[in-house]
Amino acid sequence: MRNINTNKKEILDKGLKVFSIRVLGYGFGFLFTLIVANKYGARVQGVFAIAFLFLSIGAMISKLGMETSLVKWIASTLEIEVKKNLYIKSLQLTIFNSVLIGFVLYFLAPSIALMYNKPDVENSIKLAALAIPFLAILDVSGSYFKGEKKTNTFGMYFHFAKFLFPFIIILIFLYGSIYIIEAPILAYLIGLFMVSFVIMIHIFKILKGKPRKINERFSFKFMFLESYPMMVSSAIVMIMGWSDVFILGFYASEEQIGVYSTAIKLATVVSFTYNAIATIATPKIAAYYHNNKSEELKETVAFSSKMMVYCGFPIFTVIFCFPEFILSFFGEEYVAGKTVLRILLFAQLTNVITGPVGPIFQMTGHQKKLQKIITMSLIFNIVLSLVLVRFFKMEGVALASAAGMMLWNVLGAYYIRKRLNIRTWVKF
Repeated sequence: MRNINTNKKEILDKGLKVFSIRVLGYGFGFLFTLIVANKYGARVQGVFAIAFLFLSIGAMISKLGMETSLVKWIASTLEIEVKKNLYIKSLQLTIFNSVLIGFVLYFLAPSIALMYNKPDVENSIKLAALAIPFLAILDVSGSYFKGEKKTNTFGMYFHFAKFLFPFIIILIFLYGSIYIIEAPILAYLIGLFMVSFVIMIHIFKILKGKPRKINERFSFKFMFLESYPMMVSSAIVMIMGWSDVFILGFYASEEQIGVYSTAIKLATVVSFTYNAIATIATPKIAAYYHNNKSEELKETVAFSSKMMVYCGFPIFTVIFCFPEFILSFFGEEYVAGKTVLRILLFAQLTNVITGPVGPIFQMTGHQKKLQKIITMSLIFNIVLSLVLVRFFKMEGVALASAAGMMLWNVLGAYYIRKRLNIRTWVKF
């Protein structure tokens, strides 16, 4: 009982710290969006949203799921020499893939702009292609600290510096009167380069002097085969999250996309606590599951789910009741996204209520089943989006996106309950 109570205290204490760091980081992200919205306008915000879409998907594919697997490997390994070997190998694979994918995206940028019939996005997509290696390096390096359960350090890089540096760069652009349409994505490119460089130096300083102990189990082939299913699952989740912006790009103006992307960012505030708690719980879930500590595993999931709901629901209520007031901070043209915001809020609330579904699948070796569930939900999402966007534009893709997200979370929670006998949702 003492171990369980200590575990709860650790989740609460560390979760609160990560949450605080994430709030600070998101505050700078919020200010970044506010500056772009007010000083550059919804059109530039829309171009940035499309460029950021390709940056995010490119980085996700580049990592091959290494960032998720590395958490599990580091958390279950005691020898620092093996951890060094795991990190370096993961980094090598990530850099190679990200440079290759960035190269391909850079030369596809004109075709993508032509496909969207939006010539203004070409240069922004090229800059996004150049940023892919830096975002991929940051994610994989952050997972090293996550696996070591150094959640504050992870949060400082992944949730704070990741937003702080681009914010500083966009301020410099404003001070220098740089009002080019590529300014937001250029700020992210420079910011991500700085953060990824610093985090690599930090980790290599920790591992300095430690020999690389080669574990035959962790060959490049093994790491690829182990991580690939997680990459597919994560990529499908990300594609589902960005499919609305991708599809909307064909039917809406840059201004409408800018309004929609701002509503997305506001809606994700509901999942703040979810992400903070999941950061702490994920390595614990992996360790308890692989050590057959079922009681501790169930208690960790139950307590994590409870904290997610108790903190997420009040945020949902405030934003849902006052969408116009909150959106008006970005400019009067953004108030048009109030219905979109309310729809997306319900999707985020479902994500919170169903608990840490994704981490449980990934940390317990059930990622292939997760793939099937998310793939089915993604197909449903895309088909519904293509039908509704013709009639309802922003609201249509928002409804489809919310429905897809809610579907995979509910089905995933049900499967975990039946297969692993773990209830992820809170019993009121």
